[in-house]
Amino acid sequence: MSSLLHPPGDGGDLGSIVSDVRRLEEQWQVRGDVPLEEFWRDCRRGPMSRYGDPLAHLGALIKADMRCRFERGRPAEVAQYLDRFPGLDAADSRVISLIYEEYCLREESGETPDVEGFCRRYPRWSESFVSQLRYHRLFSEAGVLENKEPNYPRPGDLFEEFRLDALIGKGGSSRVYLAQDLSLGGKRVVLKVSLDNGQEPKTQGVLDHPHIVPVNSVAYQTAEGLRGLSMPYRPGLPLDDILRKLRPGDRPARAAAVWEALLDGLHPALPTLDEGERASLRRDGPSGEGWRGFPRSGTFAEAAAWLAMVLARALHYAHEMHTFHRDVKPGNILLTVHHGPQLLDFNLAASPYVADRSEYAMLGGTLPYMAPEQIRAFLDPQSWDLVGAQSDIYSLGLVLREMLTGQAPALPNEKVPLPRAMQELLDARHTLDIDVRSLNPRVPYALQAIVSRCLQFEPGDRYPDAQALADDLDAFLHRRPLRVAVNPSRLERLRNWAIRNRGKIAINAAYLTILGGLGVAAAGAALKPDPATLPEFKQAVRDIQEGRADAAAGPLRSLVREYPRSPLPRAYLGLAQALSTRIAENDAQLSLREFFGLPGAEELLLDWMRRDPTLAARLVDFVQEQLEQLNRFKVRRYAGKSPQERAALADEDRPVERRYYEVMLRVARLALKVDPNSESLPIQMAIAEEALGEYEPAYGRLDRLIEALKPRVDRSRRDQMLHLISQRARVAMRWSGVLLQRGDGDSVAQSIKLLQDNLDGMESCQGEIFEAISTDEAPGTRVVIVYNFYWIMTECWLALTDAQRSAGLAVEAAKSSQRTKASFDRLAAFVDARALNVKPDVEALGDRVRKARADARRPR
Repeated sequence: MSSLLHPPGDGGDLGSIVSDVRRLEEQWQVRGDVPLEEFWRDCRRGPMSRYGDPLAHLGALIKADMRCRFERGRPAEVAQYLDRFPGLDAADSRVISLIYEEYCLREESGETPDVEGFCRRYPRWSESFVSQLRYHRLFSEAGVLENKEPNYPRPGDLFEEFRLDALIGKGGSSRVYLAQDLSLGGKRVVLKVSLDNGQEPKTQGVLDHPHIVPVNSVAYQTAEGLRGLSMPYRPGLPLDDILRKLRPGDRPARAAAVWEALLDGLHPALPTLDEGERASLRRDGPSGEGWRGFPRSGTFAEAAAWLAMVLARALHYAHEMHTFHRDVKPGNILLTVHHGPQLLDFNLAASPYVADRSEYAMLGGTLPYMAPEQIRAFLDPQSWDLVGAQSDIYSLGLVLREMLTGQAPALPNEKVPLPRAMQELLDARHTLDIDVRSLNPRVPYALQAIVSRCLQFEPGDRYPDAQALADDLDAFLHRRPLRVAVNPSRLERLRNWAIRNRGKIAINAAYLTILGGLGVAAAGAALKPDPATLPEFKQAVRDIQEGRADAAAGPLRSLVREYPRSPLPRAYLGLAQALSTRIAENDAQLSLREFFGLPGAEELLLDWMRRDPTLAARLVDFVQEQLEQLNRFKVRRYAGKSPQERAALADEDRPVERRYYEVMLRVARLALKVDPNSESLPIQMAIAEEALGEYEPAYGRLDRLIEALKPRVDRSRRDQMLHLISQRARVAMRWSGVLLQRGDGDSVAQSIKLLQDNLDGMESCQGEIFEAISTDEAPGTRVVIVYNFYWIMTECWLALTDAQRSAGLAVEAAKSSQRTKASFDRLAAFVDARALNVKPDVEALGDRVRKARADARRPR
């Protein structure tokens, strides 16, 4: 039985996942069945660092468990795992991957899966699943793994005006020949022959850069469906050939190893290089214009960084021309003797100079070197436009990683259909080991930081553009501070400073004496440049002045950490945060999130709180302040925006909000252990749980609070009770939506009951609502309470109508739609009476109510 992620290749999180998958499969072999919940709990008992992303880890185990069950004739449905592991549905991409896995397993076991049945069972993910399935069939029917090889010409043949002398390169979809252009008197050229697909001649032809191979001309053999691309003859070797020559044993120590491998690999019969020139090149090293700046006497890591820097600059030029390569890999990088590194093969590029031909990109490329979003675009073509500059940066990062470690990216599994192999590869990207120092400790920390930045899973977390990557690589080569990535080694930064300033240090022996008396940390602080002189600080100031405070916050936060005692970055960070239009993590939030990332952090904090009970009270205040700050920020951010605009902003803010609520919830849970009688903590926890989609515990918490408060309700607690009932109903509405999406009869029935129970509870509060409206005490607070109450009640009636229609209860749905209108009418009347400035929101809700009533009248 093959494991999901094979071969293990990388260590770290991926190694832990592979290890646990194998252990699960072994237990299935021995026991015949394994309780997955128990197995998962056992996995989680290990150190926090070993399982990294828990959803990636759990998803791999579920896939292995499904395979084991299918192999034994006991098919399992993803819906069962969603029920067994609450919170699994928090990441849609994970669930879609599991649904697709179930479909493939059913297909492999001889079934003909019912696509409509899958969509009914998983309505929330049906659109993405169908899109992925469409390309599953496209690839399967096209047989892209078994395409018939074209009738390529042979050496000695004529290809239009070109005489082919020798085959010098062979790729998956092309052949490269040394040729003579007879129309130019037999001039030596390189002719790349491929199927006449894509628009490489037009795309590459407009690019004019010293490190991008130029195109001379193009010729066609229409009868064979072939195209020949003529390029200048530049003696050299593809980078993948050079890496194969370097791969045995450890990585080389010297930069010169790259040049030596290039010369050793050149065919002895190549024209234009006689024995004398070869000897001179070997003796003198690279000297052509294309090798300017190559660190001939440096380390191999510096040579790899120089190559990546040159290629990043070439990519940036192409990106500035709005052309994205989309197939950066060692085989498409040519190291030439005189012209240095050369980027070639733009057949999959996205370019404004040609018509949209993305279908060819869909059927090409090199999976092991693709960025996550590019793999995802194969599975969901609607996201193909997201494959751009950051995707090329990721691919170049993989090339740099391979140069530094000798470890090529994992290959897709050839034993399964291509779409499924791609999904597995995408899953593996979440846990790719980007710590090159763990594989090659000779890699400097600064270069490790650059590689890590390139290989972030989310495009927005990588370098903003290829020029920024080139600038950091150039800074590394000249031992300057990095501009985007952060070198974590203070000692390495200090050593680089000393090397850059060795002339100044040499003439000041007294200063050296003082320096010797300082500790590393103190010396490092003393030697760092004034933050006001740094390019990143100057750019942040310009961003603030030009109204881009959001862009300034991240770099300024990094500077505050780097210069904790300097007031300037901290002052500007405060200004950026005050002017920011986006939700951002404040210092308290960041510090606590980093604290919880440490091993044993929760146990340590709990111990502190038990020793000092006042600490628990301060942490409760912290949670409350964070909640209020989030609310204040959202009020300011959403002011004057339409419902559609607010929805878009909410999607944009959700990842940061989620991090806030995760920290709040962890703090509150610990504080509740110390103060179990707290009245505020359960409310705070329910708010966080609701925001995180943990509806069942949030609902139970609010229900217990309401039941405990009932015997003590008086006018002073009436508002609190109304607020709690509204909050519980809102949680019930969202929870019922999750239940309804499962589609099975029990879940739909539970959804309906949940909504009915809460609507009954809200209907029983009409007296208290009337009293709240009638009182003159704190009118602003009363308006908010009543408005929220009526709004949530209307939303619940809408949800109940939809649930009843889903269950086929047409009569009940029609009645509920009438109650929906009655509830909305109360809300609209209240808004009119108080002249509240919420007209767009109420109108949008009214449109939904009218649509629900029309739907309820139509037979389902």
